Amino acid sequence: MKTIIRNTLFMNLFNVFGRGSGLVRYALLVYFLTDPDYALITFGFSVGRLCRHFMDWGLDNFITREGARDPQRIPSYLLHGFIFKIAWGALFFIAAFFYLYGARSLNSSELLVVYLSMGGSALLSLTGVMRSGYGAVERMEYIFYTNAPVRAISLLLLLAALAARLPVAYAAAAVAVEPLLWLVLLAWCAKSAFPLRAAVFSWSAVAFMFRESWALAVYGFFNIFYLSLDVIMIEALMGGREAVGPYTISSLLVEGVTLLLTGYLMAAFPVFSRLYQTDEDAFRRLFRRSVTVLVAMSFPLSVLLCVWAGDWINLIRPANPVSAQVLAILALNLNFALLNTLMILVFTARNRQRWLVGFTALAVVFSFGANWLLIPRYHQVGAAAATLISQGVLFFIMGGVGLRLFALPVPLGRAAGLAAITLTSAAAADCVHGLPVLADALLFGGAWIAQAKAFNVISVDEIRRMARAAQP
Repeated sequence: MKTIIRNTLFMNLFNVFGRGSGLVRYALLVYFLTDPDYALITFGFSVGRLCRHFMDWGLDNFITREGARDPQRIPSYLLHGFIFKIAWGALFFIAAFFYLYGARSLNSSELLVVYLSMGGSALLSLTGVMRSGYGAVERMEYIFYTNAPVRAISLLLLLAALAARLPVAYAAAAVAVEPLLWLVLLAWCAKSAFPLRAAVFSWSAVAFMFRESWALAVYGFFNIFYLSLDVIMIEALMGGREAVGPYTISSLLVEGVTLLLTGYLMAAFPVFSRLYQTDEDAFRRLFRRSVTVLVAMSFPLSVLLCVWAGDWINLIRPANPVSAQVLAILALNLNFALLNTLMILVFTARNRQRWLVGFTALAVVFSFGANWLLIPRYHQVGAAAATLISQGVLFFIMGGVGLRLFALPVPLGRAAGLAAITLTSAAAADCVHGLPVLADALLFGGAWIAQAKAFNVISVDEIRRMARAAQP
């Protein structure tokens, strides 16, 4: 557990720095670029994201899982992962040219911007191969330490290009520098840990990786579509992009909170993968402890965001009641989302990733139907409710199947106790009126910890571990 907590800290730092640098990047682009140039480069980034998801093909999770079980094979997985992704990337680049030049009629300078953006995304996908190797050996500090300096260099180059009023292609190139330098640093640090020169190309390895990763690729496609469906349907059913704004304010806030908690899951995945083949009892103990950790972190945070939703939104944009209602619902969904992610990792670690295709396809169907019914009547609040419903359905179906298949222990008593002290802490803090929201949060946190210790719902040692695990 100590290794998981250490890796959780580094992954949380990586997520926080990534989100922060991304916000700075977009702020610079908004401030310096004209509307046409900003529209062009953001279009390029969007195409680049599609390219990265197309290239990933579920390989990163596969390499982490298999590498954790047999570290000696990591160089082979890395070599074949690079070959796979480069091949898929080449196909995407060729197809994109016919679409961009033929259907969209982009000129040469516009194509340059889009292709530079796609090149950066392709390089970012290639870094995923190296990052999976470090994840497999549970040395995630390398991911953060190599990424932090190249982010700073990329932002400085971007600022210089924008301040000098250079063509927008230079801004796209400055953004693409980050994954290029990051890939070089990751590869240089890996020379002794898992050198690629020791790997040999094998068609049998290609067949094995394709057979194991195609389900993860299809699952990834469904998941991306599912995560974008609410925004797409708000725009389509409410008649304009303006309707998306109040919803995305809340969804981005919840997404940022979620990033702080998913670091634990990223750190636990290679351990789950290794224990599946070596120690089934330890696997079950880790699952039980992981449920406790996630519930202990997600319950308080979701209630904190839900009860004081209006106050949190007022810190961002005052007098926005729609966003506050959306935040209250999406905050409750935080619990389902994290526990569903845990079950997804369990299915993947136990080589049952093909089940995920059916689960996520079902989630897409439920989400589409719920959004279609609720958005016309309840607008953005209906979209948030549709997300909560679809994640809840996914939780009960996937959780029920997973628990039945794998006989996993569930700490129901501990979860009920954590839910009880969370609700009573929120009620106690809400009784004190007139305090700023940050003071309410401190009062709520103090009441929660006091009750947890008083009723022995969770030990002091577990509180310390979770506090370290949740640190950004």
